[in-house]
Amino acid sequence: MSQLGENLPLRRTFVEERVGQLVGIFQIDRKQLVEEVHARGLSTADMVGLIAVANGGKLSETAFNVWTTASQIFKEAGCPENGRVDFSLSEMARRVWPSSGRSADKRRRIAEALGSLLDTTVVAVGVDPYTLERKPDAVWEMNLLEAAGAQGELQPVLSAAREGGERAALALAKLGSLRGSSTWSLVLPRWLADSVRENRGVILDYDVQRSLRGCAKHIWVQLESHPDWTRHLMPRPAGEDELRDQLEILSSGVPQVLPLEEEDCVEVQTLIVDLDDEAYESLGITHNNRKRDLEAACASITKTDGTYLRAEIRRCRHHGRRFELHLVRAAGTYRQERLRAALLARRRTREPQRTAA
Repeated sequence: MSQLGENLPLRRTFVEERVGQLVGIFQIDRKQLVEEVHARGLSTADMVGLIAVANGGKLSETAFNVWTTASQIFKEAGCPENGRVDFSLSEMARRVWPSSGRSADKRRRIAEALGSLLDTTVVAVGVDPYTLERKPDAVWEMNLLEAAGAQGELQPVLSAAREGGERAALALAKLGSLRGSSTWSLVLPRWLADSVRENRGVILDYDVQRSLRGCAKHIWVQLESHPDWTRHLMPRPAGEDELRDQLEILSSGVPQVLPLEEEDCVEVQTLIVDLDDEAYESLGITHNNRKRDLEAACASITKTDGTYLRAEIRRCRHHGRRFELHLVRAAGTYRQERLRAALLARRRTREPQRTAA
Protein backbone atom coordinates (compact mmCIF):
# COMPACT_ATOMS: atom_id res chain seq x y z
CA MET A 1 0.00 0.00 0.00
CA SER A 2 2.68 2.48 -0.96
CA GLN A 3 0.29 4.54 -3.07
CA LEU A 4 -3.36 5.27 -2.36
CA GLY A 5 -4.27 6.10 -5.96
CA GLU A 6 -7.85 6.68 -7.09
CA ASN A 7 -9.00 3.07 -7.31
CA LEU A 8 -10.19 2.21 -3.80
CA PRO A 9 -10.58 -0.10 -1.97
CA LEU A 10 -7.07 -1.42 -2.58
CA ARG A 11 -7.88 -5.05 -1.72
CA ARG A 12 -11.04 -6.29 -3.37
CA THR A 13 -13.24 -9.31 -3.72
CA PHE A 14 -16.34 -9.81 -5.86
CA VAL A 15 -19.61 -11.33 -4.66
CA GLU A 16 -22.34 -12.29 -7.11
CA GLU A 17 -25.53 -10.39 -6.30
CA ARG A 18 -27.85 -13.32 -5.55
CA VAL A 19 -25.25 -15.28 -3.56
CA GLY A 20 -24.53 -12.07 -1.66
CA GLN A 21 -28.14 -12.17 -0.51
CA LEU A 22 -27.85 -15.90 0.25
CA VAL A 23 -24.54 -15.56 2.12
CA GLY A 24 -26.06 -17.66 4.91
CA ILE A 25 -25.11 -20.80 2.97
CA PHE A 26 -21.55 -20.01 4.14
CA GLN A 27 -21.31 -20.84 7.84
CA ILE A 28 -19.47 -17.67 8.81
CA ASP A 29 -20.61 -17.60 12.42
CA ARG A 30 -20.54 -21.33 13.24
CA LYS A 31 -17.77 -23.30 14.91
CA GLN A 32 -19.35 -26.67 14.12
CA LEU A 33 -19.91 -26.92 10.37
CA VAL A 34 -22.72 -29.05 8.95
CA GLU A 35 -23.27 -30.46 5.47
CA GLU A 36 -26.70 -28.92 4.79
CA VAL A 37 -27.52 -25.26 5.33
CA HIS A 38 -30.65 -23.24 4.57
CA ALA A 39 -30.48 -19.52 3.79
CA ARG A 40 -32.98 -16.77 2.99
CA GLY A 41 -32.26 -13.48 1.27
CA LEU A 42 -33.67 -10.10 2.27
CA SER A 43 -36.84 -9.05 0.51
CA THR A 44 -36.50 -6.48 -2.25
CA ALA A 45 -38.98 -4.00 -3.68
CA ASP A 46 -40.33 -6.46 -6.24
CA MET A 47 -39.71 -9.86 -4.68
CA VAL A 48 -39.90 -11.80 -1.44
CA GLY A 49 -36.47 -12.96 -0.31
CA LEU A 50 -34.79 -15.81 -2.17
CA ILE A 51 -34.38 -19.20 -0.54
CA ALA A 52 -31.48 -21.62 -1.00
CA VAL A 53 -30.27 -24.94 0.40
CA ALA A 54 -26.57 -25.87 0.23
CA ASN A 55 -25.76 -29.59 0.29
CA GLY A 56 -22.60 -31.69 0.33
CA GLY A 57 -19.79 -29.39 1.40
CA LYS A 58 -19.10 -27.57 4.64
CA LEU A 59 -18.85 -23.95 3.56
CA SER A 60 -16.71 -22.08 6.06
CA GLU A 61 -15.66 -18.44 6.26
CA THR A 62 -12.43 -19.41 4.49
CA ALA A 63 -14.49 -20.94 1.66
CA PHE A 64 -16.38 -17.65 1.28
CA ASN A 65 -13.13 -15.67 1.20
CA VAL A 66 -11.59 -18.03 -1.38
CA TRP A 67 -14.74 -18.03 -3.52
CA THR A 68 -15.06 -14.22 -3.61
CA THR A 69 -11.29 -13.83 -4.14
CA ALA A 70 -11.40 -16.25 -7.09
CA SER A 71 -14.25 -14.23 -8.64
CA GLN A 72 -12.19 -11.05 -8.28
CA ILE A 73 -9.06 -12.68 -9.79
CA PHE A 74 -11.24 -13.80 -12.72
CA LYS A 75 -12.49 -10.23 -13.10
CA GLU A 76 -8.96 -8.78 -12.97
CA ALA A 77 -7.86 -11.29 -15.65
CA GLY A 78 -10.43 -9.88 -18.08
CA CYS A 79 -13.01 -12.65 -17.56
CA PRO A 80 -11.54 -15.25 -19.97
CA GLU A 81 -14.09 -17.17 -22.02
CA ASN A 82 -13.09 -20.55 -20.58
CA GLY A 83 -13.92 -19.35 -17.04
CA ARG A 84 -10.52 -20.45 -15.80
CA VAL A 85 -8.25 -18.88 -13.18
CA ASP A 86 -4.60 -19.96 -12.70
CA PHE A 87 -2.86 -19.37 -9.37
CA SER A 88 -0.52 -20.90 -6.81
CA LEU A 89 -1.73 -21.85 -3.36
CA SER A 90 0.83 -19.45 -1.87
CA GLU A 91 -0.52 -16.60 -4.01
CA MET A 92 -4.11 -17.36 -3.02
CA ALA A 93 -3.10 -17.64 0.65
CA ARG A 94 -1.41 -14.22 0.51
CA ARG A 95 -4.61 -12.70 -0.85
CA VAL A 96 -6.82 -14.40 1.72
CA TRP A 97 -4.45 -13.71 4.65
CA PRO A 98 -2.41 -10.68 3.47
CA SER A 99 -0.15 -10.50 6.53
CA SER A 100 0.41 -14.23 7.12
CA GLY A 101 -0.38 -16.25 4.04
CA ARG A 102 2.79 -18.25 3.34
CA SER A 103 2.64 -21.22 5.69
CA ALA A 104 1.83 -24.83 4.76
CA ASP A 105 -1.18 -24.67 7.09
CA LYS A 106 -2.64 -21.75 5.13
CA ARG A 107 -2.14 -23.58 1.85
CA ARG A 108 -3.83 -26.64 3.31
CA ARG A 109 -6.82 -24.52 4.34
CA ILE A 110 -7.06 -23.10 0.80
CA ALA A 111 -7.09 -26.62 -0.65
CA GLU A 112 -9.74 -27.71 1.87
CA ALA A 113 -11.89 -24.70 0.99
CA LEU A 114 -11.63 -25.54 -2.72
CA GLY A 115 -12.69 -29.09 -1.89
CA SER A 116 -15.77 -27.93 0.02
CA LEU A 117 -16.72 -25.53 -2.79
CA LEU A 118 -16.44 -28.35 -5.33
CA ASP A 119 -18.54 -30.68 -3.16
CA THR A 120 -21.35 -28.17 -2.61
CA THR A 121 -24.47 -27.85 -4.72
CA VAL A 122 -26.90 -25.02 -4.05
CA VAL A 123 -30.60 -25.38 -4.78
CA ALA A 124 -31.89 -21.82 -5.27
CA VAL A 125 -35.60 -20.98 -5.39
CA GLY A 126 -37.01 -17.85 -6.98
CA VAL A 127 -34.34 -16.80 -9.47
CA ASP A 128 -32.84 -17.93 -12.77
CA PRO A 129 -29.06 -17.94 -12.06
CA TYR A 130 -28.19 -17.43 -15.75
CA THR A 131 -30.36 -14.36 -16.40
CA LEU A 132 -30.91 -13.27 -12.77
CA GLU A 133 -34.56 -12.83 -13.68
CA ARG A 134 -36.72 -13.22 -10.61
CA LYS A 135 -39.11 -16.12 -11.05
CA PRO A 136 -41.03 -17.22 -7.94
CA ASP A 137 -41.55 -20.77 -9.29
CA ALA A 138 -37.99 -21.31 -10.54
CA VAL A 139 -35.88 -24.01 -8.86
CA TRP A 140 -32.24 -24.29 -9.93
CA GLU A 141 -29.38 -26.49 -8.80
CA MET A 142 -26.09 -24.59 -9.01
CA ASN A 143 -22.42 -25.45 -8.55
CA LEU A 144 -20.22 -22.85 -6.86
CA LEU A 145 -17.13 -24.12 -8.72
CA GLU A 146 -16.96 -26.15 -11.92
CA ALA A 147 -13.49 -27.63 -11.38
CA ALA A 148 -10.24 -27.14 -9.45
CA GLY A 149 -6.91 -28.93 -9.31
CA ALA A 150 -3.14 -28.78 -9.49
CA GLN A 151 -1.30 -28.77 -12.82
CA GLY A 152 1.67 -31.11 -13.25
CA GLU A 153 0.55 -33.37 -10.40
CA LEU A 154 -1.51 -35.83 -12.43
CA GLN A 155 -0.91 -39.06 -10.50
CA PRO A 156 -1.68 -37.74 -6.98
CA VAL A 157 -4.82 -36.02 -8.26
CA LEU A 158 -5.99 -39.15 -10.11
CA SER A 159 -5.35 -41.27 -7.04
CA ALA A 160 -7.31 -38.83 -4.90
CA ALA A 161 -10.17 -38.79 -7.40
CA ARG A 162 -10.34 -42.60 -7.43
CA GLU A 163 -10.57 -42.67 -3.63
CA GLY A 164 -13.47 -40.22 -3.80
CA GLY A 165 -15.33 -38.22 -1.15
CA GLU A 166 -13.56 -37.01 1.97
CA ARG A 167 -10.38 -38.98 1.24
CA ALA A 168 -10.00 -37.08 -2.04
CA ALA A 169 -10.26 -33.75 -0.24
CA LEU A 170 -7.64 -34.84 2.31
CA ALA A 171 -5.29 -36.03 -0.45
CA LEU A 172 -5.67 -32.72 -2.28
CA ALA A 173 -5.07 -30.83 0.96
CA LYS A 174 -1.89 -32.81 1.57
CA LEU A 175 -0.77 -32.16 -1.98
CA GLY A 176 -1.44 -28.45 -1.52
CA SER A 177 0.60 -28.25 1.66
CA LEU A 178 3.60 -29.76 -0.13
CA ARG A 179 3.34 -27.89 -3.44
CA GLY A 180 2.86 -24.26 -2.50
CA SER A 181 4.55 -22.94 -5.65
CA SER A 182 2.95 -25.28 -8.19
CA THR A 183 0.29 -23.90 -10.50
CA TRP A 184 -3.32 -24.61 -9.65
CA SER A 185 -6.41 -23.83 -11.71
CA LEU A 186 -10.06 -23.44 -10.99
CA VAL A 187 -12.98 -23.00 -13.37
CA LEU A 188 -16.00 -20.88 -12.55
CA PRO A 189 -19.40 -22.29 -13.56
CA ARG A 190 -20.97 -20.49 -16.51
CA TRP A 191 -23.68 -18.76 -14.46
CA LEU A 192 -21.03 -17.23 -12.17
CA ALA A 193 -18.60 -16.34 -14.97
CA ASP A 194 -21.43 -14.56 -16.83
CA SER A 195 -22.43 -12.69 -13.67
CA VAL A 196 -18.87 -11.44 -13.12
CA ARG A 197 -18.55 -10.38 -16.80
CA GLU A 198 -21.77 -8.41 -16.61
CA ASN A 199 -21.07 -6.94 -13.15
CA ARG A 200 -24.10 -8.67 -11.64
CA GLY A 201 -22.70 -8.26 -8.18
CA VAL A 202 -20.61 -5.90 -6.10
CA ILE A 203 -16.97 -5.22 -5.27
CA LEU A 204 -16.34 -5.81 -1.57
CA ASP A 205 -13.68 -4.08 0.51
CA TYR A 206 -11.62 -7.09 1.57
CA ASP A 207 -10.09 -5.33 4.57
CA VAL A 208 -13.62 -4.86 5.94
CA GLN A 209 -14.63 -8.38 4.87
CA ARG A 210 -11.78 -9.89 6.90
CA SER A 211 -12.20 -7.59 9.90
CA LEU A 212 -15.91 -8.16 10.53
CA ARG A 213 -16.89 -11.16 12.59
CA GLY A 214 -19.92 -13.43 12.87
CA CYS A 215 -23.33 -12.08 11.97
CA ALA A 216 -21.89 -8.58 11.38
CA LYS A 217 -20.03 -9.93 8.32
CA HIS A 218 -23.10 -11.86 7.17
CA ILE A 219 -25.28 -8.72 7.42
CA TRP A 220 -22.68 -6.44 5.79
CA VAL A 221 -22.43 -8.70 2.72
CA GLN A 222 -26.22 -8.70 2.37
CA LEU A 223 -26.40 -4.93 2.68
CA GLU A 224 -23.59 -4.39 0.20
CA SER A 225 -25.33 -6.61 -2.39
CA HIS A 226 -28.88 -5.34 -1.79
CA PRO A 227 -30.38 -3.80 -4.96
CA ASP A 228 -32.79 -1.30 -3.35
CA TRP A 229 -30.45 1.43 -2.12
CA THR A 230 -31.82 4.91 -2.96
CA ARG A 231 -29.52 7.71 -4.12
CA HIS A 232 -29.58 11.22 -2.59
CA LEU A 233 -27.57 14.40 -2.98
CA MET A 234 -26.97 16.65 0.00
CA PRO A 235 -24.77 19.70 0.65
CA ARG A 236 -21.24 18.81 1.62
CA PRO A 237 -21.08 18.86 5.45
CA ALA A 238 -18.51 21.14 7.08
CA GLY A 239 -17.73 18.53 9.75
CA GLU A 240 -18.99 15.46 11.57
CA ASP A 241 -21.55 17.46 13.63
CA GLU A 242 -23.13 18.90 10.51
CA LEU A 243 -23.04 15.46 8.88
CA ARG A 244 -24.97 13.98 11.83
CA ASP A 245 -27.60 16.75 11.58
CA GLN A 246 -28.06 16.14 7.85
CA LEU A 247 -28.31 12.38 8.35
CA GLU A 248 -30.94 12.90 11.05
CA ILE A 249 -33.05 14.92 8.61
CA LEU A 250 -32.52 12.31 5.89
CA SER A 251 -33.65 9.50 8.22
CA SER A 252 -36.62 11.36 9.70
CA GLY A 253 -38.92 11.02 6.69
CA VAL A 254 -39.12 14.79 6.18
CA PRO A 255 -39.13 15.58 2.43
CA GLN A 256 -35.59 16.36 1.33
CA VAL A 257 -34.76 19.89 0.22
CA LEU A 258 -32.59 19.48 -2.86
CA PRO A 259 -29.29 21.40 -2.81
CA LEU A 260 -28.81 24.33 -5.14
CA GLU A 261 -27.00 23.67 -8.41
CA GLU A 262 -24.00 25.74 -7.40
CA GLU A 263 -23.61 24.03 -4.00
CA ASP A 264 -20.82 21.54 -3.37
CA CYS A 265 -22.72 18.27 -2.91
CA VAL A 266 -21.97 14.74 -1.80
CA GLU A 267 -23.76 11.55 -2.78
CA VAL A 268 -25.24 9.15 -0.23
CA GLN A 269 -27.53 6.13 -0.42
CA THR A 270 -30.27 5.07 1.96
CA LEU A 271 -31.97 1.75 2.67
CA ILE A 272 -34.79 0.83 5.06
CA VAL A 273 -35.33 -2.82 6.04
CA ASP A 274 -38.62 -3.77 7.68
CA LEU A 275 -37.63 -5.92 10.66
CA ASP A 276 -40.23 -8.67 10.58
CA ASP A 277 -39.52 -12.31 11.42
CA GLU A 278 -38.42 -13.12 7.86
CA ALA A 279 -35.95 -10.21 7.85
CA TYR A 280 -34.34 -11.39 11.09
CA GLU A 281 -34.13 -14.93 9.68
CA SER A 282 -32.48 -13.55 6.52
CA LEU A 283 -29.97 -11.66 8.65
CA GLY A 284 -29.08 -14.86 10.50
CA ILE A 285 -30.47 -13.68 13.85
CA THR A 286 -33.12 -16.08 15.05
CA HIS A 287 -32.38 -16.40 18.77
CA ASN A 288 -33.54 -14.33 21.76
CA ASN A 289 -32.47 -10.70 22.12
CA ARG A 290 -32.30 -10.39 18.33
CA LYS A 291 -32.83 -6.61 18.37
CA ARG A 292 -29.89 -6.18 20.76
CA ASP A 293 -27.69 -8.44 18.63
CA LEU A 294 -28.61 -6.57 15.44
CA GLU A 295 -27.72 -3.28 17.14
CA ALA A 296 -24.33 -4.74 18.12
CA ALA A 297 -23.74 -5.93 14.54
CA CYS A 298 -24.63 -2.48 13.17
CA ALA A 299 -22.23 -0.83 15.61
CA SER A 300 -19.49 -3.17 14.39
CA ILE A 301 -20.26 -2.36 10.75
CA THR A 302 -20.17 1.42 11.22
CA LYS A 303 -16.96 1.16 13.25
CA THR A 304 -15.21 -1.07 10.70
CA ASP A 305 -16.52 0.36 7.41
CA GLY A 306 -16.15 4.14 7.32
CA THR A 307 -18.46 4.43 4.32
CA TYR A 308 -21.46 3.48 6.50
CA LEU A 309 -22.65 6.75 8.00
CA ARG A 310 -25.65 5.43 9.90
CA ALA A 311 -27.05 2.01 10.81
CA GLU A 312 -29.70 2.10 13.51
CA ILE A 313 -33.00 0.52 14.49
CA ARG A 314 -35.99 2.85 14.64
CA ARG A 315 -39.67 2.45 15.35
CA CYS A 316 -41.75 2.29 12.21
CA ARG A 317 -43.45 5.67 11.63
CA HIS A 318 -46.64 3.98 10.46
CA HIS A 319 -46.80 1.16 13.01
CA GLY A 320 -45.60 1.89 16.54
CA ARG A 321 -45.05 -1.75 17.47
CA ARG A 322 -42.78 -2.56 14.53
CA PHE A 323 -39.17 -1.64 13.92
CA GLU A 324 -37.08 -0.79 10.86
CA LEU A 325 -33.36 -0.83 10.17
CA HIS A 326 -32.33 2.59 8.76
CA LEU A 327 -29.05 2.73 6.83
CA VAL A 328 -27.10 5.50 5.15
CA ARG A 329 -23.79 4.99 3.33
CA ALA A 330 -21.49 7.24 1.32
CA ALA A 331 -21.48 6.73 -2.44
CA GLY A 332 -19.56 7.91 -5.51
CA THR A 333 -16.63 10.23 -4.92
CA TYR A 334 -17.73 10.79 -1.31
CA ARG A 335 -17.21 7.08 -0.64
CA GLN A 336 -13.73 7.31 -2.17
CA GLU A 337 -12.92 10.29 0.07
CA ARG A 338 -13.94 8.39 3.21
CA LEU A 339 -12.02 5.28 2.14
CA ARG A 340 -8.91 7.39 1.57
CA ALA A 341 -9.31 9.12 4.94
CA ALA A 342 -9.59 5.75 6.69
CA LEU A 343 -6.43 4.46 4.96
CA LEU A 344 -4.47 7.55 5.96
CA ALA A 345 -5.71 7.25 9.56
CA ARG A 346 -4.56 3.61 9.71
CA ARG A 347 -1.15 4.61 8.34
CA ARG A 348 -0.75 7.32 10.97
CA THR A 349 -1.64 4.79 13.68
CA ARG A 350 0.98 2.31 12.44
CA GLU A 351 3.84 4.80 11.92
CA PRO A 352 4.47 5.53 15.64
CA GLN A 353 4.52 1.76 16.30
CA ARG A 354 7.17 1.26 13.61
CA THR A 355 9.22 4.17 14.98
CA ALA A 356 9.07 2.72 18.51
CA ALA A 357 10.14 -0.68 17.24
